[in-house]
Amino acid sequence: MPKSFLIAICAGLLSLVAAMPALNGAPGGLLLFYVAALPIYLTGFAYGVTAGTVATLSGFVAALVLGGVLVAGVFALVHLLPAWTVIRQAMLQRTAPDGHTEWMAPGPIVAGLSGMAATMMLLAGLVFYANGTGLSTIVTDRLTDVLAAVSPNTPQAARDEMVALYGPLLPASLGSSWVIMALVSAAVAQAFLARMGRNLRPTPRYANMVLPEWISWAMVETALVSLVASGEVQFLARNLTLALAVPFFLLGLAVIHHWARRVRNGTLALVAVYFLIFIVGWAGLLVTAAVGVLEQWGGIRHRLTGPAGGTSPHDD
Repeated sequence: MPKSFLIAICAGLLSLVAAMPALNGAPGGLLLFYVAALPIYLTGFAYGVTAGTVATLSGFVAALVLGGVLVAGVFALVHLLPAWTVIRQAMLQRTAPDGHTEWMAPGPIVAGLSGMAATMMLLAGLVFYANGTGLSTIVTDRLTDVLAAVSPNTPQAARDEMVALYGPLLPASLGSSWVIMALVSAAVAQAFLARMGRNLRPTPRYANMVLPEWISWAMVETALVSLVASGEVQFLARNLTLALAVPFFLLGLAVIHHWARRVRNGTLALVAVYFLIFIVGWAGLLVTAAVGVLEQWGGIRHRLTGPAGGTSPHDD
């Protein structure tokens, strides 16, 4: 058996070990769960798609044997599926006419993950709707049960307020977290391997990210539906819109980084912007996503290019 396969099997098992505390409901396991897929990304980016596939399969089989179908399914859906998808897409390459190797750009990968999250959300909504129970009802009931379990001493009125506050956007929050979690793990793995000189592909210029056109139209369509529909359809369309807005949030951050490279004290400016986004919460996220939309349709970075020289950004 090749050495890379042995490493891949160990990576899959290590990923499961990191995820198991949270899957079993152990307190303090959330942080490890968030980075549980990191060994799989490291394996895939260092040894290729085949090794990444072996790591994914070994993690799934081990989860199935040790935890059963439910644990294996959750582990696969949350970590293994996005990890394998990102590794497979990131390792795609072709030879350009001038002879150099072109690798899959980050823009389509980011858009693809958000599309997957939106697709799973849409399927869940359709299944629950077909069974006579809307997704909004399921979310409200489950969130009510969770709050009752974790804070039984909290007054019922306060718990109801929390459900009313967080319930309408909970699917979008979970889908967005799923995408961000996968992308953060992938970026950390690539940065670590590049520092060690073990990366197979060059690290892309994230600040030059360009999104495919289809993600724009998908978000516009769901946004329009959320404005004209009502009830269950509006609930689903609103959450789909926010899930599809994640790539535009990241594109907005890319614009901000592009701008920071062209101003004095750019690092300080970046820290201030990130702090402001963190402080204002949802409003900051939406404004940043709006900047990404303007970039996608209007080319803000092209207009910013000038004082520092250079060419228009292109995804690479």
